[in-house]
Amino acid sequence: MVIIQPPTSYLPSIAKTATYTSTQLLDALVYLRLLYNPEVRGSRRIRSNPTCNQDVSAIDAKWRFGDDDNHIQLIRSDTFERSYAIRWLTALVARMEDLQASIDDTQLESTSAFHGPIHPEILIQQAASLLAICAGVAAAGTVERIFSFGSDEIGRIDVRVMDIPIENQDYGSVGAQTWGGACVLAEMIVEHSEQFGLGFRIGIDCTGGERPFRVLELGAGTGLVGLTATKVLVASSAGKNRRATIVATDFYPSVLQNLKANIDKNFPGNLSDGAITIASHFLDWSKFPAMSSVPDLLSEPFDVILGADIVYETEHATWIKKCLERLLRRPSSSAGCPSEPDSLPIFHLVIPLRPTHSLESSSIETAFRWTDDIPQEGHPELVILSRDTILCEAYRGGDAKKSSDVVEYQYYRIGWSW
Repeated sequence: MVIIQPPTSYLPSIAKTATYTSTQLLDALVYLRLLYNPEVRGSRRIRSNPTCNQDVSAIDAKWRFGDDDNHIQLIRSDTFERSYAIRWLTALVARMEDLQASIDDTQLESTSAFHGPIHPEILIQQAASLLAICAGVAAAGTVERIFSFGSDEIGRIDVRVMDIPIENQDYGSVGAQTWGGACVLAEMIVEHSEQFGLGFRIGIDCTGGERPFRVLELGAGTGLVGLTATKVLVASSAGKNRRATIVATDFYPSVLQNLKANIDKNFPGNLSDGAITIASHFLDWSKFPAMSSVPDLLSEPFDVILGADIVYETEHATWIKKCLERLLRRPSSSAGCPSEPDSLPIFHLVIPLRPTHSLESSSIETAFRWTDDIPQEGHPELVILSRDTILCEAYRGGDAKKSSDVVEYQYYRIGWSW
């Protein structure tokens, strides 16, 4: 673990940039990115066949520090240090652009003015990206994140979200931060959109007529999951007459305000001529099931409900189940209804297995029975259809053989027994 220094102490001198190798300059850029745009812990799935676009290097692995370190938070919120970082990045971009203008690629490798394996254009791109992040964030402790996901069917999807500081150290407002479970679920949605009902076969009811396809996110926080689902629907609906409504919900006012800002940031205009819409809305799990009247956005059942890292109190699973009983669409028993798994209403839930929250995690399987435990002839009941384990690196470049470097998630598919 590296002891983190402020930018004024760690960064190479602006006046002596020419004396540093390209690798040293890239090291400084990686340091700044992880300081002002830190990677979400536990967001990288461990794959048997990892994709080649995971940019893991010895430089990246050198820096492993979390958001919970008070010393790092003080550096991150120091406006003087941030201003110095901006000046340093500006100077680096200017120097690299001058170097590119005066030296062609064939001379670049041999010149003494720039030594190292990293091309100036790479440093320019990295520095410019960091400049936008550092200069665009006004509030101390605020972090702007850009998540990129992709699949052969959907293509590349970019989602921008803002993390804001936890309000007055209030644990309940942790939704102001992006958590690893949301990253994992968002990535799964892009890579397997059909399994989430978000692919090309959506919005068809049992009579063959089209109806709005409805998606709900519980405990949306920064909105990463709901925003990703919306972008998948937009991509898969391109050129087709599809209608869909996405509602991202949360409880805390500061979280909801940030959620709405993130929605506006990703979708500043009208989506698909109004055919696809996304909105944020307040939802109190403890009170909603007993409400005699509900807001319009929540008055109709949903085809897909999503939740990531939303169970951190023992009563949450019970509250969520009661909400689902009212919010998750029940499959119709009419003849001719689609029976494919992708067309069934499902609640997709990803939760981390934290040692400090083992009781809360186990409450899922206390609140919901397994599908095999339900009598064949009985009343419809929400049950666990499947459970899968997902392993992620705690931090980039972690050692998967060390338990401390691995974050374990459980992925539940919950639906109606019928």
